[in-house]
Amino acid sequence: MNPEFRRQLWLHFPPIRLAVLPLLQLVTFAAIFFSVSNRTAQAIAATGVAMFVLLVLLGGTFAAGASVMDEITERTWDQQRMSAMQPWGMTWGKLAGATLYGWYGGAVCLLVAVPAALLFASPNVVLRWVLGGVVGGVFLQALLLAVNLQLVRASSAVVRRGGVWTFVLVLLWGIPPLTGLGRGVGVEWWGHLFDGVDFVLGTLLLLAGCALFGAWRSMAEVLAVRQLPWGWPAFALIATVYLGGFSSQEVDYVFWSVGLFTCMGGTYLALLAEPQPRPLWQRVVHRVQNSQWRAAVLQLPRWPGALVLALLFAVLATLTVGPNDVLPWARNTTLLPLTLVLLAARDCAAALFFTFSPRTRQPMFAFGVLMLVLYALLPWLLTSAGMHPLVMGLVLPLLAPTASVSVLLTLVHLALALGLLRWRWKATAP
Repeated sequence: MNPEFRRQLWLHFPPIRLAVLPLLQLVTFAAIFFSVSNRTAQAIAATGVAMFVLLVLLGGTFAAGASVMDEITERTWDQQRMSAMQPWGMTWGKLAGATLYGWYGGAVCLLVAVPAALLFASPNVVLRWVLGGVVGGVFLQALLLAVNLQLVRASSAVVRRGGVWTFVLVLLWGIPPLTGLGRGVGVEWWGHLFDGVDFVLGTLLLLAGCALFGAWRSMAEVLAVRQLPWGWPAFALIATVYLGGFSSQEVDYVFWSVGLFTCMGGTYLALLAEPQPRPLWQRVVHRVQNSQWRAAVLQLPRWPGALVLALLFAVLATLTVGPNDVLPWARNTTLLPLTLVLLAARDCAAALFFTFSPRTRQPMFAFGVLMLVLYALLPWLLTSAGMHPLVMGLVLPLLAPTASVSVLLTLVHLALALGLLRWRWKATAP
């Protein structure tokens, strides 16, 4: 048996808890049965759903996150990192073992609620609700585990806040689409009409698979098992295919544009979330200098892969624009995709400039202030002062009068950022 799974069972499954939980649930169902005179089946089913949400979607999810958070609080995480377990074994051991008690109670809820629901609803509807609850539980639990693994280097308070806020944001994002489980609204995706309920279930399955994959990759990073950085670009491609299917225009540049913005978002997210220490880049540079290309790629963080993919989408979005296509941007800025990617590259160089500084205690905060100045405060000031577009383009190339000038000014920005980064690299050399 998986050692981590066995350990989690030992922590969460004492005999008294095994007996008390189903007893309390059965007493609750009995109280509902004897106290409700009308629509008893509906009341029992609703009670079962509420307890399933409480035990699986809430309790099980926080238990999955606590399987990492408690290790940090009790200072036992370093011991687990020294174990010989592989990342996938550690991942499913924590995920299944820590949440099994919630699933144990959730199974009791389903054993009572499903027969009650079948008395007033069709089996097809009941099956969809059950599948939605089970897959949604797996998704939330794996997601919180992955998030806490990403924040494992921070203090326990930060880990707790990050995990909780991620859980809240996902619920706020996911509740409106999940209301489609009770409706027959169709969803058009890639030119095909799908039943709304089936589409939501398929989306949940996709999200659960991505969350499990993300938890496994995050565990590998924490255990210092180096892997090729293809996971983050793969997430970006999956998101691109999924989001691109909702476009009502069957033209190539729409798909490439969706991919561009998705990969750019992934670039900034990885840049802000993942540590960028100088020793990491020293290892990359050392391996490149010694022509150890695979070893250099293994050391790379996540954001370069997403940035390269964004550049590919930008080139394709620019090349596939037809003369009669309706663009989401002005026709005289057809090179806007390339400008955006070059600006993202400049921003990445600026972030590394602050990260490599030994005097900057909060490099990402300094980077955020710089972005606020470059993208908001200075353009606002120049626009209010009525400056010429060329002058405004010197600060924000997106405001340049023509596409070619915009790209040229962005290249100047990128060259300046790379020059400053090179100076900082040499100035802080050991």
